[in-house]
Amino acid sequence: MGSTGPAQLSVNVTTLPADDDTSSSRIARQLVDNLSESGVNATIDPREDEQALRALLLDHDYDIFVGRHPAITDPDELRTLLHTRYSEEDGWQNPYGVTIPSLDDLLDNQRRESGEQRIQTVTEIQNELLDTQPFSVIAYPSKLTAARTDLTTDTLPGGLTTRNDYLRLEAANPERDRLLVSLFRPTVTENLNPLVPETGPDKAILDCIYDPLFEWVDDELVPWLAEDVSWSENGNTVRATVRLRPALEWHDETALTTADIGFTYDMLRDTTMGDSDNPIPAPQFRGRSSLVDSVEPLSNSEITLEFPDTSVETARRALTVPILPQHEWEDRTERSADHLSTAIETSNEEPIGSGPFVYEDSTEDQELILSRNEEHFLLDLEDPHERLESLRGDTTFDEIEFEVGVNVGVVLGDIDSGDRDITATSIPSGEVENVQNNYDNTEVLIGEGQEFFVLGFNTRRHPMGNHQFRRTVARLVDRNYIAETVLDGYAQPSDTPLKRTEFVTDEFSWNGQSRLGRFPGEDGAVDPEDARETFRDAGFRFDEDGNLIVQD
Repeated sequence: MGSTGPAQLSVNVTTLPADDDTSSSRIARQLVDNLSESGVNATIDPREDEQALRALLLDHDYDIFVGRHPAITDPDELRTLLHTRYSEEDGWQNPYGVTIPSLDDLLDNQRRESGEQRIQTVTEIQNELLDTQPFSVIAYPSKLTAARTDLTTDTLPGGLTTRNDYLRLEAANPERDRLLVSLFRPTVTENLNPLVPETGPDKAILDCIYDPLFEWVDDELVPWLAEDVSWSENGNTVRATVRLRPALEWHDETALTTADIGFTYDMLRDTTMGDSDNPIPAPQFRGRSSLVDSVEPLSNSEITLEFPDTSVETARRALTVPILPQHEWEDRTERSADHLSTAIETSNEEPIGSGPFVYEDSTEDQELILSRNEEHFLLDLEDPHERLESLRGDTTFDEIEFEVGVNVGVVLGDIDSGDRDITATSIPSGEVENVQNNYDNTEVLIGEGQEFFVLGFNTRRHPMGNHQFRRTVARLVDRNYIAETVLDGYAQPSDTPLKRTEFVTDEFSWNGQSRLGRFPGEDGAVDPEDARETFRDAGFRFDEDGNLIVQD
């Protein structure tokens, strides 16, 4: 009764500047315009890449976020992204502040299930997300890679997206001893820490330095550092016994043993290794490390991992984390802040891994150079798994040089003149026609993108905590228009974060319109009165001037 009365709703939309991400900026601008036409006092809040991610993942200092979301390849990734248990953590651990008990139950259930039962539960999760919209999927952009026409790229339909793409490119180009790669962001020249939440090309580059126990190759999980694994179940506990390949070494020629494996999983679960009252997990691999309850080395080459309340289908994810050398990381366990440790804060200069490429040199904001690991197991396998054959060539690159491009025009010119070979970062969709019409020695590889554009809501703030408000705002985004016009047709509109997985049933296939309802307008622009009526249907009010009002 003592309230100062209702006031016009003000909302900030945080995104990246056009120079950093043209597409995200245009999507955010369209949303701001449509909110303004609907009676909301909406403003755009452009922040540079690092600051935008900090606002979303660490400080939770935003109302609505528009940007690219990392690829989701397994439904269990939604558990740490949306479960209430992770709402107080950093990184991609529930950055939206979601607390929905029914969703928590479904996320817990899918972890224990497999087969058709899990598919059914995951379908229920997707329906729950559609109803509550803690974040809203907009579209999956294509991966657009610029490459020299004399580079054999038949094995790269999706460009340089994973470690395996670099290995396949090697095998397909035996005459080349050096690969020259362009990047559009300098992060990997500044920070080579595999524990921080990086995505896209940076992650693939770090994967070239660090090996996992198992790796996905053509949709099959195959042994990598591991020689094999045996699974057993006892009640609600799953156990994996892993045997390593013989004579594994780190890049500094130190032996790689199960002590390093056990250390890695302990550090991922708590980067202070028990020196802090509260564990500080590694944010990048929280979902996978949280599956592991304990590790027990049985010998230098054999180790057992236990997974409580987890199916084998889900537990397999934990075997794909990068393995760290204990002798390099055991002195990085000091707690440095409430949610930080020196392991997370380090830039990891001159990293030592066991991967197919070795760190040689880097210059901040300019370049990174990797060289061939002459001792990598892939080069000496006598009887490799059939899936590994495609990753092995007669010769390999002596060196891969990553250079940060000044802008896309300079990069395309360098590729066409032969000073560069290929881009690791996707080029803007508006440049495809430019390349096709104006460059003789450059082509564009068009592949399915794994990441997606997202509308993320900070549910900790009013009225973003109201699911009816979130659903209505999500309807103000014309997904078809964005895919066809903003992204120049190089994108697929979608409603689900699991589009690139096997868990998308027919009901979540795009049929030309969002399942949230029709867009209240046309060609990306809302009809003001139609949009206001959509808000009224959701329980919101407007003053006599057409402003959407909420209690102050």
